[in-house]
Order: sequence, then structure tokens, then C-alpha cells
Amino acid sequence: MSVLSRDEFEERREKEHLAFLVVKFLKAYVAFEDIHARFKEAEANGCLATCGIFERVRELEENLAFDIKEKAHALFRARGLRDTGRHRQPSRISRRMLRELKASIEMRSIDSYIGTGYHLLAILKESLYQLEHYAPAYEEEKAEVAVVEDLARKLGYSFSPEEARELEHLRTLADVSMKLSAETEAMARRMAARCRGLFKDTAQVILGYLEGAGENEVLVQNLVQNRQLLDQVYGPGAAERVFLELCRGRDVSGSTGLERAQSFARRHCGNVDGLPDSA
Repeated sequence: MSVLSRDEFEERREKEHLAFLVVKFLKAYVAFEDIHARFKEAEANGCLATCGIFERVRELEENLAFDIKEKAHALFRARGLRDTGRHRQPSRISRRMLRELKASIEMRSIDSYIGTGYHLLAILKESLYQLEHYAPAYEEEKAEVAVVEDLARKLGYSFSPEEARELEHLRTLADVSMKLSAETEAMARRMAARCRGLFKDTAQVILGYLEGAGENEVLVQNLVQNRQLLDQVYGPGAAERVFLELCRGRDVSGSTGLERAQSFARRHCGNVDGLPDSA
């Protein structure tokens, strides 16, 4: 067994980080689409505070999304450190130079999009937390004030000046609380929409990156293992199109994109058929 040099080891580790980053993002995308559908249903039913959306967002933000953010930052920093001092003024335009520039810009975009998406998801989580834990109490406060006023009317009770001031103070607090709850719900709606838009934008940037990632045999292997995610995120037939592009011009067997990708992965990574379907 040959021993990898430091550069070879770093290159292999970068390929692994990229592969796991892409697959984890695709899983997070699918998870958020389910959350968004449930969010819209809860919104229509008027139960954002009580339909359990917070727990789903919390689980996504604290697990998959956090892992993706950390991998993106680590990968971006590692690449930046290796590239420091290597860039020189090019003497001519080459296809390789353009390809490397495209990959560099795409990686920066992916890192930026993922970092921004993580923070927006955290805001959505906090907004839903506020709704779940405080909105019901605000509703109860307002209802309790109304009960006191209604009971006084029924009994013909006249509040003393001090009691009237206290009741007005309670009514003001209840109104402020309800306004805060409405603002928090509006924030949750905005964050849900922004998160979904950013997920879609990031997915398109990653798709563009995949078109030139055929040299990453670890990525090809992981995409083969998780090919259903490509169809879930990009639509039916997406996996076949991606595999055809990844293996375009390569001397591998197979007539379909999947067959060619499997052949490529076996040649460079070993037999992928028996490996678990996870990143």
C-alpha cells in the first residue's frame, strides 16, 4: 500500500469534505422542503405556535445545518491557506485557468450561501421558539383581562379609580404582548421564505459546481450511493443528467449515466454496491 504525501493527503481530505458537504446539503434541502410544507399548512390552520414546527427546525439547525456550515468553513479556509502565495499573474488564458477560477468562485459562493443560510435558519428557529413558548401565554393574558371586564359588566361592578388604572395598565400590557407576538409571527414567515429561497439558490450553485467535479472520485461515489437525493432536489432524471456530465469524455464502461458513474467509482474507490447509503 502506497503512502500518501502530505499534498496527496490534503487533496484526498478535501475531496471527502466536499463529497460529504454536498450530500449533507442535499439531505438538508429535502428536510427543509418538508418543514416548509408543514409550515405553510400550520400557517393556514393558524397554529404556527402549537404545531411542532419549532422542533423540526431546531433539529435541522442543530444537526445537519451546523455540520454543513462547519464543513464549508473548514474546507474554504483550508483551500485558502493552500492557495496563499500560489497565484501569479497569468501569461496566457487557458481552459485550465478558467476552470480553476470557476471552481474557486463557486466554492466561495457555496461557503457564503451556506453560512448565511445557517444564520437565517437560526433566526427562524428563535422566532418559532418565541411563538411556541410565549404566544399562548399572551393569548391567555388578553383573555383574562377580557374575562374581568365582562364579569364586571355582568355584575354591574364599578371599578375604583385605582382599579381602573390597574386594569388599563393590564390591557396595555396585553396589547403590547399581542403586538409582539404578531411581529414575531411575521418574522417567522419572512425567515421561512428567505431560508427556502437561499436553499434553492445554494442548490443551483452546487449543481453548477457538480458539472466540473468529475475529478472528485469520492464525490462521484457518494452521489451514486445517494442518487435519490439528486432527483428529490433537482427533479426527476436529475441524477442521470448529473452522472452523464460527470463522466463525459471518460473512458469508463456503461451506457447510462448511472452505469458510467458506478464504473468510475469502482475503478477509483472500489466496489460501491455494498456500501451503506449515507455520507
